[in-house]
Amino acid sequence: MQITFEPMDETTAAHFRNGGADDNGHAPERHISNGTGVPCRRCMRLVGRDQPYLIVAWRPFAATHAYAETGPVFLHAEACAPDPIAPGELPAFLASPDYILRGYDADERIVYGTGGVISRDAIPARIIDLLNEPSVKAVHIRSSRNNCYHCKAVAAA
Repeated sequence: MQITFEPMDETTAAHFRNGGADDNGHAPERHISNGTGVPCRRCMRLVGRDQPYLIVAWRPFAATHAYAETGPVFLHAEACAPDPIAPGELPAFLASPDYILRGYDADERIVYGTGGVISRDAIPARIIDLLNEPSVKAVHIRSSRNNCYHCKAVAAA
């Protein structure tokens, strides 16, 4: 099975970069990166030292419901786009030793029993295991330290 990692879409990123309100109704916060720990949800790379970035509240779900969490995310303040990710590779911004992986069904609701903290090296295999479960349609990857959303993994079309 091939995996596709889905970043924040360009329309949403452009909305925030143009000063549009985040999912809590606030203007994006602009900061300058110190070069560590600032993962851009659009290009899926780390924001480099002295580069501007935005902090916004974002709900990466199509609809609102009890499982549609909103949380803080970072993105480059200037336009960026994801690089192609080779089969078996992870997005560049997944640089921590472990992450929370959680399976979601077609209605974007958590599939109970799928969540867990997974070491970085075991992420591809765990995603495949989860996507092989009939009820799991997508896997969210989140920070194991702060629970922040990073990206979604789905089976490649």
